[in-house]
Amino acid sequence: MHTLNESYAFKHSGSCKARRSCVTLRPLTSAISLRRIERSWRAPRHTPKQPRQHKGIVCSVQGQLSIVRAAAVSNKGPTIVWFKHDLRLDDHPGLEQAISANIVPVFCFDPRQLLHLLRTPHGLQGLLGAVNALKQNLQELGSDLVILHGPMESVLPDLVNSLQASSIVLEEEVEYRWHTAVDKVKAALPSSVDIKPWQMQIFGQLPYSDNYQTFKKKRGNATQPLQRPKKLPALPAGLDVGQVPSATDLEAAVTAAFSGRQAPEVAAFLHEQPTSQAWLSQMSKQLAAGEPAVQSALHHYLQCADSPDSAANQDMLTAVLLSEVPATPLGSFPAIFNQALALGTLSRRRAYHEALQQQQRQKKNNRRWQAGLQKKRLALDVPCRSAANTAEVSDFHWHLASNDRVRDTKTGDAPRHWRWRGFITDYYTAESVLQENPSAGNPTAASQEGSQPSASSNAQPSTSAAEGELPESKAPAFLLVHGFGAFGEQWRGQIKALTAAGYQVYAPTFPGYGRSEKQSLAYSQELWRDFLRDFVLEVVQRPVVVAGNSIGGFISASLAADYPSLVKGLVLLNSAGNVNPKYTPPTEDPSRTPSVPPKLLVDAASQGLFLFLRTSVARTLTRLYPVAPGNADEWLGQEILRAAGDPGALGVFRSVFYLPKPRPLNHLVQDLFGGPTLVLQGAKDPLSNAVARANGLRDACSNVEVQLLDAGHCPHDEVPHLVNEGLLKFMNELTSADESKLVAHELDRETIAVS
Repeated sequence: MHTLNESYAFKHSGSCKARRSCVTLRPLTSAISLRRIERSWRAPRHTPKQPRQHKGIVCSVQGQLSIVRAAAVSNKGPTIVWFKHDLRLDDHPGLEQAISANIVPVFCFDPRQLLHLLRTPHGLQGLLGAVNALKQNLQELGSDLVILHGPMESVLPDLVNSLQASSIVLEEEVEYRWHTAVDKVKAALPSSVDIKPWQMQIFGQLPYSDNYQTFKKKRGNATQPLQRPKKLPALPAGLDVGQVPSATDLEAAVTAAFSGRQAPEVAAFLHEQPTSQAWLSQMSKQLAAGEPAVQSALHHYLQCADSPDSAANQDMLTAVLLSEVPATPLGSFPAIFNQALALGTLSRRRAYHEALQQQQRQKKNNRRWQAGLQKKRLALDVPCRSAANTAEVSDFHWHLASNDRVRDTKTGDAPRHWRWRGFITDYYTAESVLQENPSAGNPTAASQEGSQPSASSNAQPSTSAAEGELPESKAPAFLLVHGFGAFGEQWRGQIKALTAAGYQVYAPTFPGYGRSEKQSLAYSQELWRDFLRDFVLEVVQRPVVVAGNSIGGFISASLAADYPSLVKGLVLLNSAGNVNPKYTPPTEDPSRTPSVPPKLLVDAASQGLFLFLRTSVARTLTRLYPVAPGNADEWLGQEILRAAGDPGALGVFRSVFYLPKPRPLNHLVQDLFGGPTLVLQGAKDPLSNAVARANGLRDACSNVEVQLLDAGHCPHDEVPHLVNEGLLKFMNELTSADESKLVAHELDRETIAVS
């Protein structure tokens, strides 16, 4: 029996020669057929009064031409269809693209790509269920799924060489870790192998625009989902298809893959999974059975309000009602199906199409509301609207991320993309610029405005490591957290400068902000804190010095308070959050549902305030940058306006009215975190009495140091040189203290050994 650590060298069987002899006459036959079809196409027999028939004949002939030409080249090597997170047969453009060739479907279990599933409820089980279901479905069509184990840049080229494959069909990637993995596979392949990426898109004729309103006006009509194939060619005789691992073996392989590659503080969280509600956990377990279970669930989901009598529909209706709450309208579909979309057991185009079809059927029904759980009422079309909205938001942000990979940014490097809980987010980092920076290591040059800061004597020349790779430097990484309405790229003045000083630097964009996906989620301090925690665990993979501005400061403090082992130091830049030295933690159950304001009031207030902010961005930014208003440039205002027009942006803004009551900042900083904390406070912040707030936090917390800056609400973007100096000084002190502790520890060990 093969193990997960084995790489297979697949060998062609002796039947290849026989197969080649069977197709020697095909080119001649194809040429004759092609000439006949082309002659009939040039001389159509219909009259000019039948334009529709002419169009149909052309389409039909074009299809025949495609078939004939495919037959003419069928003597080439097989085509590998590489399944990654597109684990279905329904609506699969890759299969449609390769259907006329000799197809070899392949899935590779590379443990390095599966870290996130360790920490996802039913994550590994969901992957195994999807792969097993795909394998069974392929077998029913006469084919099978070849299972590979090991580094994909090794085992996939081995299979290609063994089969003498002519091409690989695969889904185009936007996520950084997958994009780099695919590039490694391409680099290891023979130059003769044709790489054929495919895209999933809901709408035809896509003239791309990163402005959603423009995108929506110019896009074509919705395209039809592709039907699953009815039959597929058999695999080459004698090909070893491998085995799907057990859940235990797969978990052990993923754990082993990251053993020693993560900092100890991060490795401690390797198997920790977030808690979820019982109904959601049950739904995740049901959908972990793969494509057939997901297709059935989609059917019950869309019809649960129309036909609640069946037991399956009743269970689904309960789940929908529990997830459709005032804070997350239309949030049921992403809550229930996000993992299915992430694994690709359901295509967003299929979800969109079926939702529209069900909506059309509902127009014949006079009832608008359906009684539900505990007398809650549900509009009949809510599941359909939730599914269509989720698919449309996902579709737009996929194209946004795809084009962003070649966008010029203020940091000089393209953004990277990371899926968090199935949703696309971006983050910014930089390659090493230490050798290109003549001022690095020069304190005088570093102190000048616009110059890079001095390099730490404790840091090492650094490049931003790929996800899952632990850099050689032992220093903490910088995690830079933006404020409300902003995004990671706003740290444009820090990313290259701190990288030049020898540190790893990451500036992620929260879900719901900037160019990250804006699904209907329960946005809150806890959700954004969990996002930062998972980003540290899965992307950074080492402890961090976290610096946050505005609400990002409060979320950073929450991360430090609740996960202190992941945070070596905390920096607050005009942070949100109140100071209450007399605060005592509540004794009541924190999970108790808080009171919520009326929905109509929230909708009216959020829409009015949202419109006001959209029309006053430039004026507001100028107020927030009182010392250097020129830094609140046109680019910054345009990016904020662009994000405000994204689908789902209003929902993120609405969530502010449902945020739970926050814990006091001093409680987070001193009582729960207790580690080194620096406050870099813009003293001219127009939003509050910044000086009094900073001093109040220092008086309430013995671990806080305050440095007042001549700046407004966003000092990191207004006076980046001052912020960089403060950040590097703070990091130098931390790393020096750590080295002193390490030396003292070694001396103690030597003393004990001598005695």
